[in-house]
Amino acid sequence: MAHKTSAPLAAGTTTTTLTLDERITGALVGAAVGDALGGPVEGWTPEQIAERHGGRVTGVVGPWYGDDWRTARPIAPYHKGDGHVTDDTLMTHALVRVYETVRGHLDAYSVADHLVPDLMSRPRWIPELEAEALPLQRIFLAEKWIVTRLHYGHADPREAGSGNVVNCGAAMYMAPVGLVNAAHPEAAYAEALDVAGAHQSSYGREAAGVLAASVAAACTPGATPASVVEAALAVAKDGTRSAIES
Repeated sequence: MAHKTSAPLAAGTTTTTLTLDERITGALVGAAVGDALGGPVEGWTPEQIAERHGGRVTGVVGPWYGDDWRTARPIAPYHKGDGHVTDDTLMTHALVRVYETVRGHLDAYSVADHLVPDLMSRPRWIPELEAEALPLQRIFLAEKWIVTRLHYGHADPREAGSGNVVNCGAAMYMAPVGLVNAAHPEAAYAEALDVAGAHQSSYGREAAGVLAASVAAACTPGATPASVVEAALAVAKDGTRSAIES
């Protein structure tokens, strides 16, 4: 069994080396916590957030519209806030379940064969709905596209992402790809591009690949923020690379 160790840095400073299991747990739990913290202010400008909450959000806050969350547009009927995770976490967990089923590496066909059925046929507890429901009933339009294209449109999974809204939808749940390819950012990048091809195109697909590579790099013993950025830049292309560099 691996243990935490402390490696000397400079005089009077130490760093803790985490086991791979701890890094995996931290990545998944940390992503869910960040999702829950950011959910209630998603889509609002920094100025609006500061006005609504009296400054930066530093902990769990309630719904933007308070008790009117069920009916207030455009957020209704989702209870975003009070520590509830959003579709980011729901999709991440769904991808974890696909890995659990396949017990191996994934590609675009894995999305069609396993992720889509999970989203549209297996009820889960949806915190924002305060009820059990199909994940399909909560995920956003850009994620519903996966089901539309693959289940109803019978598109080639490798090309199904073309024409979809280009956004962060694929990147938001791609951390498990990086964890499966721990310490191998190039492999994580390639696998994520393949998986995300069923969902996204252009820089939306590229972001998924770079995020997975970054997560994989963060699993490397001795990883630092600088080494993770270096690994991301080693694979990032075009505008995504420019955005990281800036």
